[in-house]
Amino acid sequence: MEAATAWRVRLLTLGMLFRRVTVDPRLQTLTVDSRYAWLFARRRKIPFAKIAAITYGYSNLSPDSYVSWGHDSFDSFTVGLRLKTPDQEIHLFNFVGEGTFSNDGPLPDWMYWQEFTYDWTGSQEKESRLFVDVLSTMVGVKVVPPRVY
Repeated sequence: MEAATAWRVRLLTLGMLFRRVTVDPRLQTLTVDSRYAWLFARRRKIPFAKIAAITYGYSNLSPDSYVSWGHDSFDSFTVGLRLKTPDQEIHLFNFVGEGTFSNDGPLPDWMYWQEFTYDWTGSQEKESRLFVDVLSTMVGVKVVPPRVY
């Protein structure tokens, strides 16, 4: 299995940021190739035996969530690895996109009928969950929330 940075992100950053994760079940290794600022490349080969868990987390990046009762979320699902080495986690990917409208205030939902009617949600939750499930199955470890620092 191989996963890489989306082509839209590579185009937007002019190839400055790139990450590819390759899982080789035959060799029992996970390889992370990263490139930053076109010049700084790094390759990490991690044996399955050193991986304790797959980390999977969610955060709402919408600034409206702090100042408004009714807001449209901007989802960010993070996927990473927790190694058996104490306190070591490796970030793999973020799956970001438009989330759903939520009403956290005292007003009834029908007051926000336009927001609910024209709400559009991306596929980042489904795609990130599928990626995490396949990765967890291939490596043979459980899925846990990431540590908060």
